[in-house]
Amino acid sequence: MKRFVISFVLAFFSLTTGYSQYFSTGQEPASIRWRQINTKHFQLIYPEDYEEKAQQVAFVFEKVYAYGSKSLKHEPRKISIILHTHTVKSNGLVAWSPKRVELFTTPHQAIYAQDWLEQLAIHEFRHVVQMDKIQQELPDILPILFGEQAAAVAVGAYLPFWFIEGDAVVTETALSKAGRGRLPSFLMENKAQLLEKGAYSFNKASLGSYKDFVPNRYKFGYWMVGGTRQKFGSQVWENVISEIAKRPLSITPVDRVLKRETGMNQAGLYRSLFNDYQKEWSREVADIKIYKVKEITARQPFFTRYTQAYALNDSTWIALKESRVDLSRIVRLTSKSEELVTTPGAIFKESFSGRGNQLIWSERRPDIRWTHADRSVIVVYNSETNEKQVFEHENKLFSPTISPSFKQFAAIEVDHSNHYSLSIFDLQNGQLLQQFKLPGNPYLLTPCWDDSGNSLFFVTQSSEGKKLTSLDVMTGHSKVLMDGHFHEIRNPYFADDKLYFTGSFSGIDNIYQLDLNSKLTKQLSSVPFGADYPASIGGGLVFSNYNSDGFQLVQLHQNEMVNKELDSTIFKTYPLAEKLASQELGIPDFSEKEHAVFETKPYRKLAHLFNFHSWAPAYIDAAEEDVKPGVSLFSQNKLGTAETRLGYEYDWADETGKYIAGFKYSGWFPVFDAEVSYRKPSAHYWLIENTIDQESGAIIASDTTKQRFSWKELNIDASVYLPLQFSQGKYTQYVRPKIDYAYQNIAHTTDTPHEFYEGYYHSVTYQLYLQNMLRQAELDLRPRWGQALELTFRYGLKGGSDVGDLSAVQAYLFVPGFMQNHGTRFYYGYQKRNQGAAFTFGNIVRSPHGYKSFQNNEIYTLSADYAMPLAYPDWSLGRWIFLKRLRANFFYDYAHATGNLYSQEGQVAGTFSTDMQSIGVDLMGDGHFLRLLTPVSLGLRTAFLPKSQKAYFQLLFSVDFDSL
Repeated sequence: MKRFVISFVLAFFSLTTGYSQYFSTGQEPASIRWRQINTKHFQLIYPEDYEEKAQQVAFVFEKVYAYGSKSLKHEPRKISIILHTHTVKSNGLVAWSPKRVELFTTPHQAIYAQDWLEQLAIHEFRHVVQMDKIQQELPDILPILFGEQAAAVAVGAYLPFWFIEGDAVVTETALSKAGRGRLPSFLMENKAQLLEKGAYSFNKASLGSYKDFVPNRYKFGYWMVGGTRQKFGSQVWENVISEIAKRPLSITPVDRVLKRETGMNQAGLYRSLFNDYQKEWSREVADIKIYKVKEITARQPFFTRYTQAYALNDSTWIALKESRVDLSRIVRLTSKSEELVTTPGAIFKESFSGRGNQLIWSERRPDIRWTHADRSVIVVYNSETNEKQVFEHENKLFSPTISPSFKQFAAIEVDHSNHYSLSIFDLQNGQLLQQFKLPGNPYLLTPCWDDSGNSLFFVTQSSEGKKLTSLDVMTGHSKVLMDGHFHEIRNPYFADDKLYFTGSFSGIDNIYQLDLNSKLTKQLSSVPFGADYPASIGGGLVFSNYNSDGFQLVQLHQNEMVNKELDSTIFKTYPLAEKLASQELGIPDFSEKEHAVFETKPYRKLAHLFNFHSWAPAYIDAAEEDVKPGVSLFSQNKLGTAETRLGYEYDWADETGKYIAGFKYSGWFPVFDAEVSYRKPSAHYWLIENTIDQESGAIIASDTTKQRFSWKELNIDASVYLPLQFSQGKYTQYVRPKIDYAYQNIAHTTDTPHEFYEGYYHSVTYQLYLQNMLRQAELDLRPRWGQALELTFRYGLKGGSDVGDLSAVQAYLFVPGFMQNHGTRFYYGYQKRNQGAAFTFGNIVRSPHGYKSFQNNEIYTLSADYAMPLAYPDWSLGRWIFLKRLRANFFYDYAHATGNLYSQEGQVAGTFSTDMQSIGVDLMGDGHFLRLLTPVSLGLRTAFLPKSQKAYFQLLFSVDFDSL
């Protein structure tokens, strides 16, 4: 029961974001008009310019319904699907408070051999089945008490995230001819880790590590869920979900079912499965003739990827370097040196290339206001002159490549309706020159030029799989050079009338060569785990070679290559994937999707402003992370633009309650947020009651009694602000101007003392927040460089009681530490307050650690922090604790404050001036409790206060919901 209560609170708060009571992905521009399709099982909500594809998506989901439900033995209730078509993000998700599916419809450049929308439909629908099965099988009392969040809480408390994602990957593999279970680049990470470093502990394998690279929950989950189904049958996981739903107050429902079905708990099952995998993969690698390669880059202490290299000359290469300890960098490499060229921004997958000193890539730029209207820009960078050009197009552009003449570049273009084209642009000004659309609208991937600049080579991807294709830019004629069907083909590279590419035909990604004259295809590399990103110069081959520490750049000379002709009769199969497929109904037939016609109608935003989805017999304040007696009711509309919160909070001490109503609307350019609360608080005062002699009038006795009184309090707070994004390149830049109006009215009741304040005040606050931060690497504790500034002015309005005014400025400066992933932060705060006659505003600028906030007229604070990692222990205490990192934050604070001294009558009797200092350290541990995915930090703050010569101690605890 304790675990359930703790997990309930943690899981509930994991649904929150910085601006939302519940999880919201953001908003589309207000100008977008929406339509809807209602089928038997789904409601599709989509922009009106996506009508053609929306019909197909509706068809695909209806087809998937029976297939995706089978092995979990559950047919879910109707659910809404929201299509985000104006963003460059490629993703899908299922959320449950409120319940909906959100699809980001733009394909990325690294997708496997299946239509993107079909991939999303199969994978995300499986999540719908998981969640709805739990919701429907929960004891009736829980949905009655908590609404939709009951299922989210049960999942967050008990169902491992590796199962949630692994089961969906298993399903996408079993219900298609492709799927990530047949993708060697997806499978190789666990294989390399297991064979080179051995099996990690179950906690480390499932929760990750800062010390070592650990394959993510999708990959780990596939091997766990798939291996269990292969060995014990598909009913195991259906029974796990039913157990969680039917017995939500049990301690370890997953382990209970696994022990019953397999004889092992989660950790034991992991050890058993991965012991079998280790033996199987060791045999597979032993049967392969490995061709040795020459290393250009050495293995790094932390996981590092060198990819997408191209040659400057016989001995110098330019490559993209990605690391856990640093930002993504473009570097110049030789066998003996590495030199930084430049730092790109949020670069897209498979979207960097170059020719000579000209580099080109595609990166993401956020819209100034709308989360789902971000865009791609093309960046051209001259590595000799350091000149940079940025081109923006009305559509989305990916995977650019520069022509041999250095006059044009080609890129994959995607419009808001998912129409795909291969387009050519002027390299000097970014102007569109030519646009080529292929019959059937296949998706296009990773183009490259021939030496003449007359032909482009690329991969097409459709419901028929992947094909290597060429395009004559003079005639617009395209032809298929090689049909890979549902095997992986990617990243073609042209040199000497030959086309080099990555292929998965052997069951391991290797480099292949297609001779454009003889039409023969040969395997060139033979590596144990995976090869990718081929490039050639002088007949030799350079590519990225995978191992458990990342991708190394390696070289293979011509006389060291495999040179084995490709034989389609011995293509690798995937026994686990085929076994999983045999446990399902088969592969859904989507061939008629282009002929689908469903009735459509407008989706009116105003008519769907409210969507009450969850409630609780408690007052839950996500902003303050507080749960109190009372009642809560929550609404969030399906477009994520309107949030409503209603509640009643009961105070045991006052024996009174507070009514609260809040509303936030993010569908217009400014965001509006308002809250109204009404309460009847109480307090006490001491009353001296005298007994007077009737004859003499003398006091003959006195009795002091405690008197309770109450008053009525109405609070109104309304704000409007602009969350503006200006991020570009390696910096994130944010501006938020905000205006807030606050009103408070205090009225007497029959028992309120006459001397107690009665009246109202109202105030306005103007605030401006500015931020410029260098993007952080995964292991950075703080930004290595950045600035933040907050300006605040607050004053009372006329017509109410005098509350004075307050001005404040707060500034942060981030600079690098002495070592990698260390960080230094400086803080300056200044505040000036003019006291009001009735009330005064609270402090904005903070006091030094160890000092409580106090009333002052003027204060300035200076502080410096230094954060550093101490160790990455990866230490477990059973299932209870997994400690991933120890870190320290050293700090020094100084403040000077002045203010008024008051007499007992409340009159100003003088002034004071004081200095405050504190010096200390926070010692923190980062990890996980109870194998919950949400990271937690626990530690101790120790500070010394020189003025009082006293030590100060404070326990620290935080939960990192943003990492989910």
